[in-house]
Amino acid sequence: MIAESDRRTRGDSGVRSSALLALILLLASGCARPSSAPPAAPAPATPARPGDTPAATAPRDAPQDLTHLTLAYSTASAANSPLQLAQDRGIFRANGLDVDLIHAPGNTGPAAVLAGQAQMLSSGCTEAVGAIAGGADFVVVLTSINRLQYELVGGPSVTNVDALRGKRLAVSRIGSSSHLALRFIVKYLGLDPDQDVSYVQVGNTPERVSALLAGSVDASILSSDEATLIGNQPGMHTIVDMTTEDQPYCGNALVMTRQYTRDAPDVGRRLTRALVEALARFRQSKAEGTDAIARFLNDDDLDKAAQLWETWVRLFPEKPYPDPRGLQFVLDELAQTDPRAKALTPDQLIDATWVRELDQSGFLDSLYRSANR
Repeated sequence: MIAESDRRTRGDSGVRSSALLALILLLASGCARPSSAPPAAPAPATPARPGDTPAATAPRDAPQDLTHLTLAYSTASAANSPLQLAQDRGIFRANGLDVDLIHAPGNTGPAAVLAGQAQMLSSGCTEAVGAIAGGADFVVVLTSINRLQYELVGGPSVTNVDALRGKRLAVSRIGSSSHLALRFIVKYLGLDPDQDVSYVQVGNTPERVSALLAGSVDASILSSDEATLIGNQPGMHTIVDMTTEDQPYCGNALVMTRQYTRDAPDVGRRLTRALVEALARFRQSKAEGTDAIARFLNDDDLDKAAQLWETWVRLFPEKPYPDPRGLQFVLDELAQTDPRAKALTPDQLIDATWVRELDQSGFLDSLYRSANR
């Protein structure tokens, strides 16, 4: 599971290598309950790289002594590229934060937080809610994606919905976000997700793309990143693009323990401010968003990154409140495979305090006001 993160090291961009993940797994293996993670002692600022772009338009009197924290992210797709933008454009630092980003795919993300190796998690909501159902005292602070960021793409033999019957559909693993989302999509299209199709565990998006192109599966759920790029290739057919459907969903969220919100509320508040500013910068500047995607994906193809920006700019909300309807969707789908989710309600999962503060103060509107003049 850690192999994909080997390529995630981006040198001076502040992202740690996968070696830390091995330590996370060892520490988390005996960890049954969440541990509090108070803010670390202030760390000295990392020297800027030659040629770095100017810092964000954040408070000019940002403290010189920065609070260090580690933020784990679960998926190496453009869904998390605003984290790269916040790093590269100095938005974290302008808010008094020295942030290390580590790739913790799947369940290793919640494990990293429970083991105290990360203080926050930018995660697919299914993984986060699954951890909560298992007893983790996590809370959803903001939702950066509130729609299904998936497309269902068929190979040569699957040209429409009816052709899906009896076919093999690729997912990363049974019980994952991709599996539960695909079950919903199949049902959304009027088919029986248990009787009309079968599911094949293939791996993450690159592996699913390879399996689809090789013909070892008939169709696959793909992130908007890859689906945008291969959906129009010869022999490939986009069956449905869920990013254009009016279906509330919790696709990606910022998660931390309730204990951390009590122990370090100012750190959580500053991180929330930094992330909503990064989302605004991503939405309003194609150049900055494209650069962030290319650097986050470690891909020098700027044309590809620009194409991905066109997709993701539609998915990031101006005001990233956790949506109870989207979380209820995740709970309903998760309950099909984990009965513990039935005992949870969206209100138990949400703490929108910091997003609400930023909204009521006028800060969120100010991020877009200048662009609308």
